[in-house]
Amino acid sequence: MGRYLEGPDGLRVEPVQLGNPDTNLLLARMWDAGAEPGEVWYKVTRNGMALGVPGIYPMDVLQEFVELGDLHEPEESAGEETA
Repeated sequence: MGRYLEGPDGLRVEPVQLGNPDTNLLLARMWDAGAEPGEVWYKVTRNGMALGVPGIYPMDVLQEFVELGDLHEPEESAGEETA
């Protein structure tokens, strides 16, 4: 799937395509029993830990608790030297 986005305080939002069978589909069905393989949901973590239960959300739910305008592409590694 595509690249992830970062937000304040260690927030990370990563798109995931639900497979069949896969753990992401099972997690999605905890939120919405009608979740189907092929749908794109969003895995949300803060400092590597799942944010809420189940930690994966559809876009309409995601935008209720994440300020989408605060998300941005990850910056280059700060400690990397260029030659």
